[in-house]
Amino acid sequence: MTFPTGLQISTANLDSPDRDPSLARADLLSLTQAFNQVTASANAASGVVVLNASGKLAVSQLPTSLNVSGDLTLNPSTKIVNIRDVLRLQARFVDDNAALTTPVAGDIIYLVDGDAGQPCLSVYDGANWRVVRLATTVGAVGATLTSTSELSATADV
Repeated sequence: MTFPTGLQISTANLDSPDRDPSLARADLLSLTQAFNQVTASANAASGVVVLNASGKLAVSQLPTSLNVSGDLTLNPSTKIVNIRDVLRLQARFVDDNAALTTPVAGDIIYLVDGDAGQPCLSVYDGANWRVVRLATTVGAVGATLTSTSELSATADV
């Protein structure tokens, strides 16, 4: 059942102790029926959402995706956005002008061909897109990530 909309219940027979209570019966019936509709619309499409015992929305009531026109801004009071699992960035190409023409310092993008034709992350520093190279392959679960580097020097005397 959907949430009742556009319903206007008269209070003319309820607003004064001088009113005849029998005249308020039809208004009280309308109010009761509207209240029953609100109750029946709990957690239903086009209804009202009910908070759980913790005062929060149940996960089943949250959408799995958001489709917005324009930017979606998350602005938590803690200044931290915590992603607990995988952040899946859409793969883009360097010549994808829509993604790269109006950057803001701190923007991050996954480029299929950004590091001399190789995949990379790229971060905008306020003036240029900078390459963050993808190097060492992640090992199996429990494996340690390692990298090696070689240092050489020559001395001129």
